[in-house]
Amino acid sequence: MSHNQLNYLEELHAAGYRVTSQRQAVLDAVCAAGSHAPIEKILLHVSKLDPSLNASTVYRSLAVFVETGLVVMAMDQGRKVYEIANTQPHHHLRCRVCGSMVTLNAATTSSFFEQLASSYAYKIDMDHLVIDGICKSCQ
Repeated sequence: MSHNQLNYLEELHAAGYRVTSQRQAVLDAVCAAGSHAPIEKILLHVSKLDPSLNASTVYRSLAVFVETGLVVMAMDQGRKVYEIANTQPHHHLRCRVCGSMVTLNAATTSSFFEQLASSYAYKIDMDHLVIDGICKSCQ
């Protein structure tokens, strides 16, 4: 999903943050890096957009974007990965052998989350879940 489909200016202002050229560059880099981008890939894109930006600025900007819900952070094989938040929750199955990803049907995951919430009296607010396993081809 492109961040251009989100009103990130409004979201940042509503959360009390200014929109700076540095934050814009980081958001552009996350978008360009694609789905489940590790920090190294984001830093590479940022360096192409604005070589003067340092890693600490990128990390601080990512923290702001995660806090405001513009960017989703997940763990992928022990490392943090980032992507532009979708307007709808999305979840995946990921093969530990070949790395292939399958997007799960929203109806399936929503009933799963409803069942968890009911069984454990828990309010679930997860919008991105990755479940590791081994795909049929790799079994």
